[in-house]
Amino acid sequence: MNEGKIKNTITRSFELQDYRIDGTELSGFWADLLSKEELTVEINYKPENKKTFSPEEIETLARKIQEKCSNFEAQLPENIKCEVTFKDFGDKIYETGQPVSGPHQREKDEVKAAYRFYVAYYV
Repeated sequence: MNEGKIKNTITRSFELQDYRIDGTELSGFWADLLSKEELTVEINYKPENKKTFSPEEIETLARKIQEKCSNFEAQLPENIKCEVTFKDFGDKIYETGQPVSGPHQREKDEVKAAYRFYVAYYV
């Protein structure tokens, strides 16, 4: 297989432990390879050792999830991008480095995030 083909194809996902964030448990995980150029991974994060996230913890967790997406993107060929959608934040799509709009006024028992890996342009 030539190198250009690999850069234009999503060939694998990261491992489950790569999505973990300290202070949280994974309460759901789904991966869906939509095409050879797009993969979505949905993760439900719930608080470790308590029932809910405070509004401040939600803001911190959202930033950590975006950092994960940035770290994933840094490990991929430059034309494969990662973005995240927070399912409970009005399904707004956040690209890496974009601030997560808030504030979050109430506690949540879990935060649902969908990571999307996609080929942004062809090489």
